[in-house]
Amino acid sequence: MKFTFKELEACHVQVDVVIDEEAWKAAQEKTLCKEVQVDGFRKGNVPEQIAKKHVDQGKLLDEAINSLLPDAYRGALEEGKLEPFAQPKVDVTKLTPTELEVKFIITTGPKVELGKYKGHDLGRKEVKVTAKEVSDALDELRKQNASLVLKEDAAEKGDTVVMDFLGKVDGVAFEGGSAQNYELELGSGSFIPGFEDQLIGVKAGEHRDVNVTFPEQYTPELAGKAAVFGCDVHEVKARKLPELTDEFVKDLALEGVETVEALKESKKKELTENKANKEKREYLEKLYAEIAKASKIEIPQEMIDEQAESMKKDMENRMKQSGLTLEQYLQFVGQTMEQFEAKLKEDAKKDITNYFILEKIGEVEKLTLTDADVEFEYAKLADQYQMKIEDVKKALAAQEQQFRHNLRMTRIEEELLKLNK
Repeated sequence: MKFTFKELEACHVQVDVVIDEEAWKAAQEKTLCKEVQVDGFRKGNVPEQIAKKHVDQGKLLDEAINSLLPDAYRGALEEGKLEPFAQPKVDVTKLTPTELEVKFIITTGPKVELGKYKGHDLGRKEVKVTAKEVSDALDELRKQNASLVLKEDAAEKGDTVVMDFLGKVDGVAFEGGSAQNYELELGSGSFIPGFEDQLIGVKAGEHRDVNVTFPEQYTPELAGKAAVFGCDVHEVKARKLPELTDEFVKDLALEGVETVEALKESKKKELTENKANKEKREYLEKLYAEIAKASKIEIPQEMIDEQAESMKKDMENRMKQSGLTLEQYLQFVGQTMEQFEAKLKEDAKKDITNYFILEKIGEVEKLTLTDADVEFEYAKLADQYQMKIEDVKKALAAQEQQFRHNLRMTRIEEELLKLNK
């Protein structure tokens, strides 16, 4: 075979392949003998001239071509030292009984000409946690461990009502508009706007009609329509927060935390770590953007499309777990599918760009990961989860390569931060 290579735009290479005449003839003969069966001859032993009268020539040529394409493609990759990132596009450019020429359009990996990637001063923010933030976090912890107690007084914002309800539009009940013994926290925002506010002041044993209008970004059959929900309230419950005492802290069973003061220190440490991680991610995003502006980066559209499609499927799965379709979610947030997909492609391009910037920096800085480095990380995990290191390795055996890859990328990212203020 003869190969001719031509660089195209956006990470594509055109490879023109001339198939040897002998190989092309042999492929046709082999396909002819394999496909044709004629009475009086064993399959595979039909004379060529007779066989040709009993075969679809178009089908014969297609199968003969397809039999040669795998070797032609492998040869193109080896000859051009190409690493494909998507299925190639194939065209037959010349076809006669004695000649066959094909063209492959091969998608290659992103190309990165790294610009300035160190010495950037984008201003790191100092991370601080205030006493109020610690206090708010402790209050949230108390809320999470609160109990609900029955109350005789009228329901207030923050209370929970237990009720049966039936929704109607134009006097007709609709699917999904009813429930029995439903618990609703007033002020949670989990129902249609205006619904929860109209239940404030209700008492156990009361009936109340709630009038609402469905948002325009709702399911098509209900969007923008007025509805009346008949609500029969069985109970009103108030949230009772536990006192912040050493006894409460002990009941939380947090390792090494048994007093209120220890809990405050633990929460402060947790908040500080969360803020530091958030600041680091935001700074890295700014840093990647600066490096991308200073660099020349080409990414094949196929890679962006594939990543965006993967992100879309992930979103669909998450919505399904929440009981929604993606289309319903987009209606709720007032976004069209076109806008959603365009944003996905934008995010996919940014993620891929950042990834290959990091890969290139690791290559330039000659950053590697040794077996000793991996062992150290295994030991850290074993200590963190109180496991034997052998058990940690067994648990991660199926993902070992991904584990090593993630460690390497983290190491490169940490080095990038050291190289920039």
